[in-house]
Amino acid sequence: MNATDSAGAVWAMVPTPFTPGGERICEQSLRALTREMLGRGCTGSIALGVIAEPASLSLDEKMTVLDVVISASQGAPVIATVMSLDPAVAADEATALGTRFGTSLAGVMIPVRSSDADVVRRSIVDTHRLSNLPVMVQDLPSATGVRIDIDDLVGALAGLESSLMAVKAEAPPSFSRIRRLREDVGTVVVSGNGGIGVVDDFLAGARWAAAGITRPEVLVQAVRRIESGDLAGAQRMIDSVASLISYETQPGTSIAIRKEHWRRQGVIADSAVRRPTMSYDPAFDVHSERMGFAAG
Repeated sequence: MNATDSAGAVWAMVPTPFTPGGERICEQSLRALTREMLGRGCTGSIALGVIAEPASLSLDEKMTVLDVVISASQGAPVIATVMSLDPAVAADEATALGTRFGTSLAGVMIPVRSSDADVVRRSIVDTHRLSNLPVMVQDLPSATGVRIDIDDLVGALAGLESSLMAVKAEAPPSFSRIRRLREDVGTVVVSGNGGIGVVDDFLAGARWAAAGITRPEVLVQAVRRIESGDLAGAQRMIDSVASLISYETQPGTSIAIRKEHWRRQGVIADSAVRRPTMSYDPAFDVHSERMGFAAG
């Protein structure tokens, strides 16, 4: 498929499963998780994002993750992420992606690395040049600590249609910033933040959504209802998992909780994380069980 032309696409945000203790990547679990999320309706996968604990992975491990996700996707599009805010490290990773995977990848996602429009613009141009792949820009200050004014972001993106794939717009207020991006840049915009605001984000002009929650099929169904014009039905779908989205996206605990929920669904073998990510605390059981994830 041509990912860029796919209105209503829902991208699976893929965590990195580890063996017990976090010693190694569990390739079997990663393969199963990728297939599971696609099987629940996701259009494609985004690997090595914040949820994947990229800072804990070596470059070789990142290449292994992509090998597994691409293979497991069986032709469904895969976007690789370069999360480093260090320009030199990011350049090395972008080069490695282009050299090793080429068009096996649908694109590369990078974060907004600076509040300076010129720096952001240069990072997009450099990533595209080094990887020879279209670039998705993620505006997620809660993860990076980098906040950019919407006027500066619009200015940074202007005229980059040949290298820009999409913007994953997660800085508040997302619906307002999405509207500006659609009106002034015209790029594809991705709704994130666990899907909690997907209806308003799509009303503002988003065309894609990102699914990091462990019930991605609900977000898929909500987006399908939005696309069919059933906004009330879509909102009911989101309301049905609003507590889950809140629980699974809390800063600090989100990765471990989601891994544990995938483990309890029988998709991955272990919920291990690597430092500095916080491990799952058994005290969370009362909440996970309330969400329908029985211990075991």
